Amino acid sequence: KKATIKWGKVAGASGYEVYRATSKSGKYSKVKTVGSGSTTSYTNSSLTKNKTYYYKVRAYRTVDKKKVYSSYSSVVSAKPVLKTPSVKLTSGSKKATIKWEKISGASGYEVYRATSKSGKYSKIKTITTNSTVSYVNSSLTKNKTYYYKVRAYRTVNGKKIYSSYSVAKSVKVK
Repeated sequence: KKATIKWGKVAGASGYEVYRATSKSGKYSKVKTVGSGSTTSYTNSSLTKNKTYYYKVRAYRTVDKKKVYSSYSSVVSAKPVLKTPSVKLTSGSKKATIKWEKISGASGYEVYRATSKSGKYSKIKTITTNSTVSYVNSSLTKNKTYYYKVRAYRTVNGKKIYSSYSVAKSVKVK
């Protein structure tokens, strides 16, 4: 949930000011004054995942206790996203266990299954806690191969914002 903004060093600069907006042509607010001409990056943390932020930077030089500014840099955008889970599968008697790593900032996970590699995936389970990182899919057909993928989600203002799907993995049920 953070974005790092980097810029080129400006010769003679006393420091830099970093401005941020939530739309490209929106109102920019100063989020950081970097008080060193040799520091050329800033990490903006505590951002909302999947929301796009826009940044611009300007250099300044202090002359007679007054700041003299350069023009603004061009605008760049950043969008913090949920990390994509990686999945491990194990098979048991008529069941498959799907495991993935805990994704920081996730509200939960969705588990999808298909019966062929290029088949249609259906959501078989929604997990509503960040700390639950496995699911046992039981009552499966013996000696059949199933394909699974998982994605993390975060609920923001009542809407689910998703990570990318994990790489699909297959398991043959015993």
